[in-house]
Amino acid sequence: MPSWTKNYSLDPTRTELALSLVEDPTADSADEAWCSWLIWPAAKVLVGYLSTLACDGLIGRSVLELGSGCGIVGMYLAQRGSSPVVLTDVYRALPLLKRNVALNKLQNCCDVCPLPWGTPLKLLGEPIRNRTPFNLVVASDCSYDFVAPDRPSPSLDALLTSIQLGERALVCVSRRPNEVEAFTAALERAQLTPTVVHQGTLDASVEGVGEC
Repeated sequence: MPSWTKNYSLDPTRTELALSLVEDPTADSADEAWCSWLIWPAAKVLVGYLSTLACDGLIGRSVLELGSGCGIVGMYLAQRGSSPVVLTDVYRALPLLKRNVALNKLQNCCDVCPLPWGTPLKLLGEPIRNRTPFNLVVASDCSYDFVAPDRPSPSLDALLTSIQLGERALVCVSRRPNEVEAFTAALERAQLTPTVVHQGTLDASVEGVGEC
């Protein structure tokens, strides 16, 4: 698999927390894990928001990341002192995720496990089962798979089932056409009440989306 290693420093006040990530932007879109091969805009915005939080609110807190992809959000939280941190994605995405954890020498801080959204707790691996409920669940750019706001989305409904493995969840949604509306509709179906804590802007000409 061709790959590229890039260095990212997304915390403007803690530049020493840079992460090196292996990416593959040529990944086949027919692969179920195609969206895991690179960093998506909402992950950058979520790390930016997390960078504003005080350390005493993160140190020692257990974290579950859904749809980790390259793992930047969960690994950033591990660098900030959150523990344990469990990074999850579909099975096909796990080799690259483990490679990124090792590249950043975070094997002692981060576990990597499969977690197809909506999987019942009893069927999940011990690193997840034994730590539920997590103090925090995070997810970014995981709301892309929908048809229309007024049509149920199995993917979004499954995602919202899995975010309930934690006491609190931070979900960063990109403002692509109808995406926020579809996510809001899914929240209503799940009878979950969200609070908007942050809105981040991006260069749409570079990221493909201007706001998350």
